[in-house]
Amino acid sequence: MAASMSTSTASMTTRLISKISLNHQDEPIDLGNLRCPKNSFVAPRFYLVGKLNTTRDVNFDSFRSVVRSMCRLSALVEVQARDDRFLFSFTNEKDVARVKKGGPWSYQRAMILLNDYDGFSDVMVVPLDFVWIWVDIHDLPATLTTPATTQLVGETIGPVLKVDERGINNGLVRVRLTLPLHDPVHLGRRIRVSP
Repeated sequence: MAASMSTSTASMTTRLISKISLNHQDEPIDLGNLRCPKNSFVAPRFYLVGKLNTTRDVNFDSFRSVVRSMCRLSALVEVQARDDRFLFSFTNEKDVARVKKGGPWSYQRAMILLNDYDGFSDVMVVPLDFVWIWVDIHDLPATLTTPATTQLVGETIGPVLKVDERGINNGLVRVRLTLPLHDPVHLGRRIRVSP
């Protein structure tokens, strides 16, 4: 009787495993849209992926504690190492905006490259070959010191994320843009406006 019970248990276990196991050939199980409001499946978090632009080894614990203090965040940020990248998990969306607006950031003289992350895709495929940076634009004629002209001039350098409209009113013309790391930067660029 004991042999028959153990055989029965083994048979049942095998059938259960065959029903719940997923091999790489199996179709994925569709859990539906987990981003629905009032759904407790998805953590209310906001993410950035980052990488240090260096070939040196990094002390992860030191990096994590410095990041938490240097950004002056209002809520907790969790930093996880993912190979040569870091996943920053924020509980406050305004903190993400502060980090993106306040950069570029650095750690031990190495620039921290950042990009938005949706929380679902593979962290390793998120592009980190650019930096978000503020660029000042000098000597624009007063009649051309407008958000539209500032945007146009900024786009000659790189994709513009934001025009500092408050700065324009105070005489400071600057744009926040995406600067590719591997393209040369042309400093002191001059522009011409046709009459």
